[in-house]
Amino acid sequence: MSMTLRQWLTSKNTLLFGSILLAGYLLLILTVTNVGQTKLEQSKHNELDLKIQRYAELLSNYFELSRSGLGFVAKNKTVSTFFANKNAGMSMTYGLRASLFNVQQLLEDRIQPNQDNRPPYFSRITLLALDGTVIADTAQQTAFDNSNIDLTALQSEHQTLLVNKHQDELSMRLTTTVYFHSKAIAVMVAQYNQAHIIALLSAQQYQGNGSYIRLLSEYGNLFIWDSLKQTTHFNLNDEHHDHLHTFHLKKKVKDTPFTLETWVEGVDNKDLFTSKWFVLLLSLLAVPVFSSLYYLFYIERKNTLLQSQISHSTKQRTALSTHNLQLEKEVKKRKLSEEKLAYQATHDSLTGLPNRSYSLQKLNDAVNNCQRSRKKILIMYIDLDNFKQVNDTLGHAAGDIILQETGKRLKLALRKTDTVARLSGDEFMVIIDELQDLEQAKELAVKVLHLFDQPFQMNKHLFHTSTSIGLAVFPDDATDAENLLKSADMALYKVKDTGRNNFSFFESKMNDDVNRKVAINTRLRAALKENTLEMYYQPLIDLSTQKIIGAEALMRWTDSQLGFVPPDEFIAQAEKNDLIDQLGSFALNTAAHQAAEWQQLAPLQIAINFSSVQFRHCESLLAEIQQVLLTTGLPPEKLDVEVTESLLINQEGELFDMLKSLRDMGVELSIDDFGTGYSALSYLQKFSFTKLKIDRAFIMNLTNNKADQSLVKAITAMAKALNLKVVAKGIEDEKQMQFLTSLNCEFGQGYLFSPPVTAEKFERLLRDQINAES
Repeated sequence: MSMTLRQWLTSKNTLLFGSILLAGYLLLILTVTNVGQTKLEQSKHNELDLKIQRYAELLSNYFELSRSGLGFVAKNKTVSTFFANKNAGMSMTYGLRASLFNVQQLLEDRIQPNQDNRPPYFSRITLLALDGTVIADTAQQTAFDNSNIDLTALQSEHQTLLVNKHQDELSMRLTTTVYFHSKAIAVMVAQYNQAHIIALLSAQQYQGNGSYIRLLSEYGNLFIWDSLKQTTHFNLNDEHHDHLHTFHLKKKVKDTPFTLETWVEGVDNKDLFTSKWFVLLLSLLAVPVFSSLYYLFYIERKNTLLQSQISHSTKQRTALSTHNLQLEKEVKKRKLSEEKLAYQATHDSLTGLPNRSYSLQKLNDAVNNCQRSRKKILIMYIDLDNFKQVNDTLGHAAGDIILQETGKRLKLALRKTDTVARLSGDEFMVIIDELQDLEQAKELAVKVLHLFDQPFQMNKHLFHTSTSIGLAVFPDDATDAENLLKSADMALYKVKDTGRNNFSFFESKMNDDVNRKVAINTRLRAALKENTLEMYYQPLIDLSTQKIIGAEALMRWTDSQLGFVPPDEFIAQAEKNDLIDQLGSFALNTAAHQAAEWQQLAPLQIAINFSSVQFRHCESLLAEIQQVLLTTGLPPEKLDVEVTESLLINQEGELFDMLKSLRDMGVELSIDDFGTGYSALSYLQKFSFTKLKIDRAFIMNLTNNKADQSLVKAITAMAKALNLKVVAKGIEDEKQMQFLTSLNCEFGQGYLFSPPVTAEKFERLLRDQINAES
């Protein structure tokens, strides 16, 4: 066998074997090199593709967060408050300027770095009205470019990303429509901070192979960076450039009109020691093992570098994934916050019921539906009786409990399809769809009234209350939601005026009454400004001598539009609309000045009526009376202050001190219309009155009605017992006067002597009396 081996190991065979071995080594080296290079190129391409994909996702998240942020600003309570004040008619002088300043400050905050010192998304934010007027702008010194903004089209879009070319530069703006009561009212336009976008992507650049990246759009491109080697030259618009030296990638940025395009340098072949001549030289030098080892070390080094790059890419991908999770949490958190804000904007925070704006929207929807189906709607305007007394006596916490319990009772008593809402304070509204007839409406109203038969329990105490309900039916009482609610409100006030704890349907006459009251209120204010009110004077007669010894001042008003308005009608409106103090001042000043002038003719006493509402501020009223007496020079004893019995009920302290001060000054006090109010002897003893005036209702049928005669006798006797003078009002014939004279009634007034007349006519009566005496 050794002989055979020696024969086989000839030089030729050895050379052939060596050649085959070297060729095999060379083939093996070339194969391994080619496979390694291919895998390296593929790994590099995959890595770059992942990197560009990450860039595109980063941009997509950036634009999503910017949309969410701008949407949050548009729904901010500061913006809603501004448009609510503006729609309410508030002027720039009275409050609207402050709201506008708050909106401007909100926009300024959004273009400033946040607490983490993170750059803002936008460099400029502008709030536009739908007519193109700039409401607020963070860059007021720079004119706003509205060349590619179609405000009409944007009203139907919640958010729009606008891209155009402005002054040879790419302009990126985000618009968000601002809604108020579910209607578009303005558009918010935000200019993207392009430097922030460039910095955001530049911060992700890997410091390795050179690259060139830009953001493509229909209107132009945004350059990001260029770190290609100067020796690398290619046409950026050529899709068929050298793929052996450069990778070309494009990625669409989700939900935007942008495409991210990049070129990245590839791996140069000369760096891989894979030259055929180099391998051949190593083979010829018969050092294949050394070459293989060297190649293996080289490949190992490259693999190590590649693994390092892959590890770095994996870490970046993990960090990006973590960042994306945080962004998702933030987006969810903001969505929950927006949902909460939306709920708070449409529901009452105390009872959880729909609030006024949301309930009116639901009423509008119900009216629109019923207009198509020709069905009826019932609304109940519910108001708790004497609720203010609950707050004043038990506190607001107890009042809140009653409001919450009222909401629960109403919801449990009605159908799930019916709407129960809290309008304001202690006012609730119920919307009943598909009303069958008025009988059903009555049954529902009675059912709601009975809900309050059960007392409310608070801190182991029981509290009883009742409710008043105004009912209105669509389309019988109104053809739209706003007027339907007004009709129910008018019906409610009718219930309150007639005793409460009941319900009432709307009647067309109520609308006439309301219009009449509104007209009186408007014209009365004009009358005070134009000084068209007049004071009339009715003589006060000494029944024993038939002489004029004084006068009662009575206000009269004849309006150019309304004609003559009875005093009890316009005075009642003045008491409700805070005009009574002005009327009272006019009456006091005019009558006191006139009486002071008449003192030169005769020592007359002037009686002036005061409304109980004027005594809400006793100190200021007392000061005004003192000032008028001082200014006019009218002696205090010549002034007779007339008050009604209702003023004295349950009054102590301040009123008592004021009336005592008037008596100490010498001013006389009279009780007007005695017997028609809460007559009681206790306040006649407590307050130092000088006169008691019997109401004309008892004098009118005095000669024919024995009951009235008995009452007048009793009143006169009681006055005498309390040392009070008696004045009989409304004397119209001689028999009435004789009867009163027989009772020793001191004074009288009425049409038997004279109706109320102007100051000129009264002075003429007074002069005629003086002349007759002389």
